[in-house]
Amino acid sequence: MAKKKKPSIVAESNRREVLRKKEAAEKAAQSRNRRIVIAAALAMGVVIVAVFAIVIVQQINRGAGGTTVPPNANADHTGIVVNPNATGPIHTVSIYLDYQCTACKALEDTYGAQLQQSADAGQINLEYRAVSILDSGSNDASLRAAVAAACADTVGYYSAYHDQIFANQPTQEGIGFTAEQLRNTFPQAAGITSDLMPGFQQCYDNRSTQQFVQGVSDAALKLGVTSTPQVAIDGTLSDNYATALTNLLAELQTTVPATPVATPAAPDTPAAPATP
Repeated sequence: MAKKKKPSIVAESNRREVLRKKEAAEKAAQSRNRRIVIAAALAMGVVIVAVFAIVIVQQINRGAGGTTVPPNANADHTGIVVNPNATGPIHTVSIYLDYQCTACKALEDTYGAQLQQSADAGQINLEYRAVSILDSGSNDASLRAAVAAACADTVGYYSAYHDQIFANQPTQEGIGFTAEQLRNTFPQAAGITSDLMPGFQQCYDNRSTQQFVQGVSDAALKLGVTSTPQVAIDGTLSDNYATALTNLLAELQTTVPATPVATPAAPDTPAAPATP
């Protein structure tokens, strides 16, 4: 019987080297996989923390602010009336808007002047209902803009401030507005005078009207307003706001306008007594 040859020293050494390299490669792969798992877990943890932080900030913002109601709020505090002193308007027109909504700006550009003219003539009761649908994550510009507009109403400049927001709306939806714009640039451009500016800025800084603004948005959502712009005429949401407003304005042109509320004239200055 032939004897089995013993492996040569060289062959045995090669085999052991191959096994050693294989074990080293397996250990390296295991180590790499552990690092990947750990990195993924850490990344997921960061995402979870970030999500919770955003949610917490949103909840804090939602619950923050004061309870000041703008002087020209409607009866159920679901909007701000542009012409509160009008008597006998034929229709009530409610515009649901988001100040970051580019389509809302298009509505204002197309119909805003005509609606204001009809409101000034006493033909309609015009009110704006600002919602915060486009706010997401750390972007709360819709809420802040609505708070600022409501603060402008507390000093008598709602319409002018409202117009400034839309006139300076970014072309890209979702960019929002800076605090500098809302607090300084827009109110100055709207004509808020120096004696009224501190009151406006204090209102904005303290978010004094935020609970009112949040209530407006919540009430709109309950009515099914999940996108903007939308228009309600005499309390009924229209299926197509453009058609509804076009038809309404055409109707108003054939209607004798109500007498607008006259602004009380300043008292005459008494004449100086004649010199004898």
